[in-house]
Amino acid sequence: MSLGAPGLGPLVAGRLVAGHLVAGRLGPASLTPPTAMGSQLSTPYPIPAPAVQPEPCPPPPLPPGPPPPPLPSPAVPTSRVPLVKAAPTRRVSLAAVAGKGIWVTDFPGGHVDVAQVVATARLAHLNQIWVRTGSSQDGFYGGPLLRQLVPAAHAAGISVVAWDFPTLSDPAADAVRALDALRAGADAFSPDIEAAAEGTYLSVRRARYYLSLVRHYAGSHPVIATVPVPDSYWVKFYPYKAEAPFVNAFAPMVYWDCTKPNIAVEQAIHYLAPLRPVAPIGQDFNMASEGGRHGLPSPLEIWSFLYAAHRFGAVGASLYDIEDGGLPQLEALAAYPWRPSGLVSGRGRTRTR
Repeated sequence: MSLGAPGLGPLVAGRLVAGHLVAGRLGPASLTPPTAMGSQLSTPYPIPAPAVQPEPCPPPPLPPGPPPPPLPSPAVPTSRVPLVKAAPTRRVSLAAVAGKGIWVTDFPGGHVDVAQVVATARLAHLNQIWVRTGSSQDGFYGGPLLRQLVPAAHAAGISVVAWDFPTLSDPAADAVRALDALRAGADAFSPDIEAAAEGTYLSVRRARYYLSLVRHYAGSHPVIATVPVPDSYWVKFYPYKAEAPFVNAFAPMVYWDCTKPNIAVEQAIHYLAPLRPVAPIGQDFNMASEGGRHGLPSPLEIWSFLYAAHRFGAVGASLYDIEDGGLPQLEALAAYPWRPSGLVSGRGRTRTR
């Protein structure tokens, strides 16, 4: 997940000025839904979607920087983190993350124009809005936003997924923020569990204990693990299989950079689907600051990502994020004719179809 300050790029429901959403309009013609013509569906891009090679690639290399400082000792030593071996079986609906969605990166002290975000999501035919509500450093700050956003989104037939960045330094304290978000009205909760480079004390023991508490607090609400894309680097050490018994779905961050988006999402689903249903997150931001390709992905890349995610059985798909994305990218997301796959439930231990 890109965790820096929110960008000041174009915003499809208006524009960003000093980090605030200001009034704007979407062109209704550009965001009309695809129309059925007999047995064929009229869309702005072809179905099947063609494979797309992102450009310009490869990106210019970043100059080497100093290595990151080592993490300080965690607030709770590993020896004091309880060992968790099993998760209770629980049937949970995944309707809150089915279909298409968009991510909102709201930091403490920021402002989100709820009416504009909901109007954007509605005009783009989205099913869910994912919104940042807390982190280990910031605590839980999303209550006021959720109390405004949830009723407005529900009135438009849109679910709200709260997401949080836990470092697992104190797994029990991190888990309480999930309870806070769900009590404030969120339909689902998604922890963004990363690795040491992002300041996370990642281990099987810490992740399983944290997720066991989140799963308990979530009750009948789904827990969606936001995870790194399972490529050849991450599968060597990231505990996907250890997390699976405690979550209802995985949301891999499929930021394809210079990889063809259809290949990137197919590989992620192939690895994760035997563990849990998958709701991949696509790239809708400029990766230049992270050493990746410069510029936003093209609308055809977004289309190819969505088509492959849908084709290979994802329960839903979303784009990160609304602050950095542009109108052409949103138009591609809006126009894609996502149809329910029938995979709308998940168990605590086994996936169901």
